[in-house]
Amino acid sequence: METKKIMSFNQIIRKNISIKIFSLFLAVVAWIYINNTVREIKGGPVAYKDIEDVKLLVMGDCAAFGKNMFSVDIDSDTVDLRVKGPQRQIEKLTRWDIVAYVNVFGLKSGKAYSPVVNCILPPDIEIAGALPLARVEIKDKNI
Repeated sequence: METKKIMSFNQIIRKNISIKIFSLFLAVVAWIYINNTVREIKGGPVAYKDIEDVKLLVMGDCAAFGKNMFSVDIDSDTVDLRVKGPQRQIEKLTRWDIVAYVNVFGLKSGKAYSPVVNCILPPDIEIAGALPLARVEIKDKNI
């Protein structure tokens, strides 16, 4: 009959300690390398930035058959946005890199609307939170 030697916890820890320490060191080095590589691919950690006074454009035609029949009044010609993205890109981002617009296509004269402000952003940049609203009023022009 064969007897197996039961090792204590301390004996298990101490057996081949140099190989275990080297393996742990190698695992940490591999983790750091992979983590830095992933950050390089994604452009770094995620950062947030408040961009103020982004020019607000009006796009689309009102529900009219002729040109210059309506005027579009907006409560503010700029909008403030909070964006997020890779830190390297966020640091360089300015208000001139963003196009903010409201689409008035199909809106009828004599009413006030609150359309969502749409944005065209650089790649990998997105709006943090809800999109802002703009107050738009369509009026008949007095010819």
